[in-house]
Amino acid sequence: MKSNNQPVKMELKGEAGKRVALAAAKRVIKTHNKEIKALAYK
Repeated sequence: MKSNNQPVKMELKGEAGKRVALAAAKRVIKTHNKEIKALAYK
């Protein structure tokens, strides 16, 4: 799987947009899980 972190212009309208936004949010949460937990439990 090739990782490309270049911004892609996407139309985030309707269900597809929600799915994309959720996927992005989940990816960020997974990546930063430790930091988020550390901040949450100060």
